[in-house]
Amino acid sequence: MSRTTMPMMLAVAGVLLAGGTVPPRFGWSSSVVISGSMSPVVEAGDVVVTSPLPENRMRAGHVIRFHDPRRPGRYVLHRIVGATGDGRLVTKGDANRVVDAAPVPKGTVTGVWRLRVPYLGLPVLWWIRGEYPMVALTVLGLLVTLGWWWSRSRRSGRRPS
Repeated sequence: MSRTTMPMMLAVAGVLLAGGTVPPRFGWSSSVVISGSMSPVVEAGDVVVTSPLPENRMRAGHVIRFHDPRRPGRYVLHRIVGATGDGRLVTKGDANRVVDAAPVPKGTVTGVWRLRVPYLGLPVLWWIRGEYPMVALTVLGLLVTLGWWWSRSRRSGRRPS
């Protein structure tokens, strides 16, 4: 391994470690979008990152993630379009024609949308949908790319540019 490859690998490892551990300490979390209800803003297969938001700061227009009342253990990512008299939130997916059937109690909100990473969650979406050949092709493509990178860096004695 060359003198420039090792520091680069350590830097990448540090960024990945920090990116995976620091945000959760502040309540930030990520999830894979599995439906197109928020299209075109967020597409199925995107990863969204959410952060906590105090109940008194939730307003119409915010995109929130909340516990799905119909499917325990799952979440919904929809936009707040209003509120009921008792303070529950009226939500709707941007691609949906009508508002969600049940208003959302503020206590079920897990966060507000902060960041979208397009396509990153596609392998997870393909796995959920049973599209195993796509998952296999993705893994194979990653292995081939890593193998090419590794062999090139070993031959040249430095990290490929």
